[in-house]
Amino acid sequence: MDTARSLPIVSSVPGRLRLRDARLRRDALRDAVLARLDSLPALRTLRANAAAGSVVVEYDGTRVDEAAMCREVLDAVAPWLPAREAAPSPAPAAARPRRPGRRRQLARATNVGMLASLGSSLALAAAGAKAAHVATGSVFLGLLGVHLAMHRRSLLR
Repeated sequence: MDTARSLPIVSSVPGRLRLRDARLRRDALRDAVLARLDSLPALRTLRANAAAGSVVVEYDGTRVDEAAMCREVLDAVAPWLPAREAAPSPAPAAARPRRPGRRRQLARATNVGMLASLGSSLALAAAGAKAAHVATGSVFLGLLGVHLAMHRRSLLR
């Protein structure tokens, strides 16, 4: 079938096919389509669903093949449901940069703080500034606690 056309057949398997179109919600049009489909050869049953705007056509798959039945159904409903040109697919929207969530922002701040405090602590230890080394080491341990708390689920499996 032509992919550039919008056809009312939305599902087709041997012995059964489904038409769907919003216009089938109208009683008069649906009744006219059902009356025309009722005259098709090899037809077993017709079921209409007004709310969904669909019609299910069940037919004898041993008497007529699927492609032939699809053609017959499309020809039968063409006066009421002509195939329309498919609407062009919309261009993908420009990807807007997403703002990171709060959890990710906290994780990033924690990691940056851990790196900065660890580097400072080691530099201060090498310089011999014991009090500053202890203070920056304490900051590192506090941030490490936050980091471990954030990742506790994956750590405690």
